[in-house]
Amino acid sequence: MKEFLNKIRLEKWHFYILGVVLINFGIGLITGYRLNQNLTFFLKIILYLTGLILFLTTLRPFKKIAVYYSLYAISGVLTGLFFLFGGIFLAILSSLVLFPIVPKQTEYKTETIKIYDRFQGFMARCCSYEVVEPKLYIFEKHLGYINIERPIDADKDEFSFKNNTIIYKYELDNDGQTTVGDTTEILNFE
Repeated sequence: MKEFLNKIRLEKWHFYILGVVLINFGIGLITGYRLNQNLTFFLKIILYLTGLILFLTTLRPFKKIAVYYSLYAISGVLTGLFFLFGGIFLAILSSLVLFPIVPKQTEYKTETIKIYDRFQGFMARCCSYEVVEPKLYIFEKHLGYINIERPIDADKDEFSFKNNTIIYKYELDNDGQTTVGDTTEILNFE
């Protein structure tokens, strides 16, 4: 097994992918442009899998780099314990460990904008979303965060982006009875 891993140089690929993910994160913070969320999630999954494999191969004989690779194994164990036993302490630890890898769920999508559910942990408040603009299929531009009063219903709600604001159209629902008129709000970014 070690000969195979040395042959494909898994350790180098792991650090190349880590570099790409970190550079993508840094450029996204500075410029607002980053890789598409699906591509980023795929790179993160490969990063975690290679980290787990390298952790198992560096245990015997023990190498100092195994401490770094153990972070990938510990994150899997903590998440498994949370799903088995629950509890607030494990929820907080799982939120911290899963934050870098949790994929963003697309709540609303048009040709001009995508709205992702904003992951803030298992105990976060409702209805905070991230708005991005797709660019060239593999890139997207971060526009900002919005907060609304209720979850998005992709079939009934409508969003559009104009003049650095989001125009949000939805139907009012009064105790299970839908009113005929639409309501329009202008949402500013946080």
